[in-house]
Amino acid sequence: MLVNKIMSANPVTISPDKRVGQALKLMQKHNIRHLPVVKNDLMVGWITSRDLREVLLASMLEKITVEDVMLKSPITVNPETTVEEAARLIYDNKIGGMPVLEDGRLVGVITMMDLISAFLSMLGLLRTSSRLDLLLEDRPEVLEEATRLIKEAGGGIINVALGPLKEGKRSYYFRLAKCDLQPIIEVLKEHDLQVVDFIP
Repeated sequence: MLVNKIMSANPVTISPDKRVGQALKLMQKHNIRHLPVVKNDLMVGWITSRDLREVLLASMLEKITVEDVMLKSPITVNPETTVEEAARLIYDNKIGGMPVLEDGRLVGVITMMDLISAFLSMLGLLRTSSRLDLLLEDRPEVLEEATRLIKEAGGGIINVALGPLKEGKRSYYFRLAKCDLQPIIEVLKEHDLQVVDFIP
């Protein structure tokens, strides 16, 4: 999945000559924590609610401009950056969001909340689902057998997550379309596959 699929297009922006107090009001009005700073249709900086909190002296709000406190070279991504790479940049740099630039022009903003929503969607966690946790020998044919049995017993697999390997066995977390798990569990047990937990 690419950034352009989940970014907020047409983001709220501010010009560098505006006062910090105006930036704060704009963020509060739109319930956002990041503002791209744009001049002559080009992004020239990036300001966050954290930046504003650091200069939050009421007597100074009308004197300090956005240009005085903005980050002039923020970390950016482009619309073709993968969601995984954007998530790594946000995590590694401990930031809450980034501007999305194309040929130097602002085309969107991507935030940590956009990424969380994307990953929840990719994992199928926003859909009504059931979960089945198995502890299996760490051999491809065992996983293939478990997958086949689940499907044959009527389980619609949304995704499979892997747990850590321990003593030659690995936990597998099957997320299934909402269903009655009992027939599936019975079939797995009949084939000596260990079900350790489930969420109906």
